[in-house]
Amino acid sequence: MSVPPQSSRNKLTSIAVVGCSCAAVAVSFIGLAQFDLPITKYVRSVTVHLPWDQLTVPWMAFTSDAGDWIGEGWRLATLSALLLLGAWAFEKPTIKPAAIQSLIAHGIAALLANGLKHLIGRPRPKFVHSGDWQMTLSLASGLDSFPSGHSTASFAVATVLARQFPFFGPLCIAIALFVALSRILRGSHFLTDVVGGAVLGILSGFIATASLRQWRTSIQDGLRHAAMGTSALFASLWVLSRQMEGGAVDILFLTLGAWAVAGGLWLRRPHWVRRGGTGGSRHLNTSTLLIAYGLAAMTTSPLVLSSVGFACMAAWLDAISRNGDQAEQSPGWSMMRESALIAGLAIAILILVDARGVLPFQ
Repeated sequence: MSVPPQSSRNKLTSIAVVGCSCAAVAVSFIGLAQFDLPITKYVRSVTVHLPWDQLTVPWMAFTSDAGDWIGEGWRLATLSALLLLGAWAFEKPTIKPAAIQSLIAHGIAALLANGLKHLIGRPRPKFVHSGDWQMTLSLASGLDSFPSGHSTASFAVATVLARQFPFFGPLCIAIALFVALSRILRGSHFLTDVVGGAVLGILSGFIATASLRQWRTSIQDGLRHAAMGTSALFASLWVLSRQMEGGAVDILFLTLGAWAVAGGLWLRRPHWVRRGGTGGSRHLNTSTLLIAYGLAAMTTSPLVLSSVGFACMAAWLDAISRNGDQAEQSPGWSMMRESALIAGLAIAILILVDARGVLPFQ
């Protein structure tokens, strides 16, 4: 039996990564769609209708106004222009590519969002008063809810900046999430509208930061990151809005999750014993994914487990296609990474144990 050449194996792996990523995003959307109407109804319940709609919860009102201001298209374009001006004025050649790529990403995002808005024709939340609505090709105002333009543009620019300046990456993504949340609180979009915009924005950012010849790889990487983000969001919302029933099935899921997390930590034991060093990146990657899968199982939701499982499989296959072990980072960076992992695991378990069902919508 002949072994397929390396190029064929890489192509098959890439197809598998894209397929798993798309499956993770699709399952996440199925789960997140369950929150569209409950969240919309809750936002309406804390909104007073004056000459204009005003949220009665102060932090929600601030987020709504500030996020809407930040996510305006012309302001994001101005940010890119200022980066370009700064690169020229202060002779910073490393900033110039980020400025140009952010403008390109913004343009791609605008084309995708505005095209899909009218092609899908989903009504905005204020026009929906029950669980039934129709989506159809329309140029009418108010039938342009999916995807959120603010979210698409914000995530496109944030993705470029995060890739060009990794140190500021978490801040950039946090600001994009802030803008997306503001669109929901403002009553302008459903949850799935902003998540759809985030996925398109991430794809736009990855396409803009790669050469045209690498468009397949950039789409693959963008889908993989989008899959991880949507799966994490779905898992978090599920836990924070659902109580555990405590039946036999839930106990089975908890047991599976506990074993998976323990197995993931056990795989890291040699790394901790030798305190870093070289090699072992494949084991560390597998360990991280196994821990994530175990936490997903502990949500006791088959949909969450499926979504996170597909996302983990995509990440694992992608790591294999990149030819396995690489040299470790510096001991200081390794310690920071391991500390962040343990802190994140502790927070996740605390939420799973003590914060189930705390959100005011079901």
